[in-house]
Amino acid sequence: MYDWLAESLHTSGTVVTANRRLARVLRDEYGAQQLRAGATAWQTPAIMAWQDWLVTVSDSAEPQDVLPTRINTHQSQWLWERCLRKELGEADVGIANLVRQSRDAWQRLADWQVPIRELVRSVQNHDQRLFAAAAGRYLGLLQRENMVDGAGLSDLVLKLILTGQARPSGRHTFAGFDRQRPVNIAIQEALTATGVVAEFAPHRSLNNECSLQACENDAVELRAAGAWARRCIEKNPEAKVAIIAGQLDSDAERITRLVRDGVTPGWQHGSNDLLNTVNVSYGRRLSEYPAIAVALTLLCWLVRDIPSMDVSLLLRSPLLAAGSPEERSQLELKLRRLPDRRWSPSMITAEFRTREDGRDAGDWLTRLAAFSKRRRELAGTASPAEWAICVDETLLAFNWPGDGPLGSMDFQLVNRWRELLNEFARLALVSPKMGAGTALARLELLAGETVFQPESAQALVQLIGPLEASGSQFDALWLSGMSTAHWPPPGTSSALISRKLQEKYAMPDCTPDDTMRYAEGLLTRLVESADEVVCSYALSEDDAEQTPSDLLLPHVTSKLSSHPDPGLHAATLIAAATTKPAADQVPAVTAGERISGGAATLQRQLKDPVSAFVHGRLNGKVIYPQAVGIPALLRGNLIHDALYKLYIDLPSSSDIRGWSDGDVGARIAVALDFAFVRHERNSDAVLQQLLQLERQRISGLLREFVVVDSSRGDFQIASVEGRFEFVAGHVRLPLRFDRLDSFDDDSIAILDYKTGARKRLLNREHDAQEIQLFVYAAATDAPVSALALVNVDSREISFDGAGRGYTDLDEWPGLLQRITQQVDAACKDMARGDVRINIEQGAQNARSLSLLTRYSELRRDQR
Repeated sequence: MYDWLAESLHTSGTVVTANRRLARVLRDEYGAQQLRAGATAWQTPAIMAWQDWLVTVSDSAEPQDVLPTRINTHQSQWLWERCLRKELGEADVGIANLVRQSRDAWQRLADWQVPIRELVRSVQNHDQRLFAAAAGRYLGLLQRENMVDGAGLSDLVLKLILTGQARPSGRHTFAGFDRQRPVNIAIQEALTATGVVAEFAPHRSLNNECSLQACENDAVELRAAGAWARRCIEKNPEAKVAIIAGQLDSDAERITRLVRDGVTPGWQHGSNDLLNTVNVSYGRRLSEYPAIAVALTLLCWLVRDIPSMDVSLLLRSPLLAAGSPEERSQLELKLRRLPDRRWSPSMITAEFRTREDGRDAGDWLTRLAAFSKRRRELAGTASPAEWAICVDETLLAFNWPGDGPLGSMDFQLVNRWRELLNEFARLALVSPKMGAGTALARLELLAGETVFQPESAQALVQLIGPLEASGSQFDALWLSGMSTAHWPPPGTSSALISRKLQEKYAMPDCTPDDTMRYAEGLLTRLVESADEVVCSYALSEDDAEQTPSDLLLPHVTSKLSSHPDPGLHAATLIAAATTKPAADQVPAVTAGERISGGAATLQRQLKDPVSAFVHGRLNGKVIYPQAVGIPALLRGNLIHDALYKLYIDLPSSSDIRGWSDGDVGARIAVALDFAFVRHERNSDAVLQQLLQLERQRISGLLREFVVVDSSRGDFQIASVEGRFEFVAGHVRLPLRFDRLDSFDDDSIAILDYKTGARKRLLNREHDAQEIQLFVYAAATDAPVSALALVNVDSREISFDGAGRGYTDLDEWPGLLQRITQQVDAACKDMARGDVRINIEQGAQNARSLSLLTRYSELRRDQR
């Protein structure tokens, strides 16, 4: 392969490639050729991509002090944005996309050597007129400041060669240029005029075999391609095998996953060596890497408050602070159950510093307090370099990227981030000063537009796009997606340049014929680049039937091939999977064992014993989604807290009846302040309004509650928000009641407030629907004459109970004894290690534990 390479580099020759990937491939190949020739050392070959060669030539020109200052992509982007804003005025929505299109169109104008005057004269619509005006402004800015951007570098190098200021020497071989641009041709002609040999790398023309394969769909196609590549490597471990996929730029993650499924089935469960068997030429945006996304989220917190989900992300991340994220889990779970809001760092520290949960996240909160201080002390404006230093120091202070050792890919990622900070610092050339918000927004934009692909050891299979394969040679090549719908690929003509001007200069895709001719030529070169070629297409896509591209007909030399789809790796494991019950019995409850959940654990024991074991004995927690608005749990807590404060002085029924309207209003105001003040303290403007509305709602509920309570019989409130302990053998449960009422006969009633859907204590058969209050009754030595659920809701305020004032008093002792026996039986079952699964409970109720309990499988087997 690449037989021409050594000769082209002989006697200080230079190889210029169309892209950096090909330059890297040729450097590796040259090294391999030298080793095969027995060399132990050799001069570094002059192999570089076109843009890098232009920089090298311009840097060699004399004198340097009169040359324009070269600006990078990010500086150019800043200037384009400034020029477009001048033309757009206030209507700058979607300007990032417009900047991208403008820079692409500007590059095309430079490559095809189109004068700005012709652009201005050719405009045909508002968008083209806007671009032409911004382009004129941009060009004037470059000329006035004596700058040159990446698009103008080719023209500058051309002038330097023609004037003799730059004198490239030695043979120059150009490789991988499938579409020659006029400026490239002009430079090559200028080189020839100065006596330099400028030539194209010889095109490899093989008498190869090209077969066609039809696949059911694109997933089958890509897995089959991966399996084919694996077989090629098994036949010849030294073979260069590649798979071409035309949509890598938009769907790289899915395509890569499917190809890996074919190359290395089960790669998801193996080491990184399996992951790296496929090298993907198209990287991801820097901001899409988790480490960079976490860093950007943290940095955004320097200039604006962030929502709960972002704070949750920072708490869960192992890349920040010391220790493991598990140590911060309790705080993160607590955060999920608070109303979503935009948090400032100081709001978080104020909310959690005094909580027990804050002790497990001490290091994180300490660093956050320092972060909050840094935020308050941020400078109003500073240079990009100063902001880059601030960013680096901020991340370092939060221990980013964590305590763990960095692997090769992580190390490259962190280095690329630091390179980006250096590039950001160089924005000082076009914007000497900027505010903190502008600086971080710009840094976020740069990270979002920077594509990063870590270098890895030589992979077995290359997964690349058709343009990136230009100039490369392979032993075996699979071309996927070769249907009529995808080949020729859609044209990429510029919407900002008039069609007439594009046709005049024969720009890319200016006509359908041009698109067709280019696709034909590209396909020919791809097919001729390997000894063995497989072209494939999907028979259907989005329920539409597909046919092979007509452009394949001249190349297919054999009948339809049949490279099988290996299918999903998980499916192959089903036959080998066996279910073997583990001889692992749940131990009995021991003395001193802590069981959480209170009476709700016994309620679970009666309904689904395994749930009681998971939540009560294992202390399993439900991971709730982030609360939005004021969640039901908080609404309930606000009502509980307000009722507690309303009756804190333990009034009797006669006292309540004696309250005047003014007394009731004053007591309710105090109760509401008590319930709401800590939630209002750390809330944003939206949450403040929601809490104000909730205040009004609960105020009305409390007034109605006083009316209903005063209409009941005589009682004396004996206690509010008190505690019991239930003990039955080794089962000990801490309990917390809402309210106790006492009567003249020294008996008590236990009340429990319910703020959600209406609850009933007993069903029609007088069986307990809610066992909680009966557990409370069993936990106290005082005679219990009544139990009641107090439903407090906007729809109604009602008491639903049993015993005195609710059911027949003569039947009450027997009812209480019967249900207490059920409670005792549930305790005995729990104590002996009962973890039965209630198959009859329904999928909805079993869902939270279904993966652990295998509920669905057990129910299916039962049928």
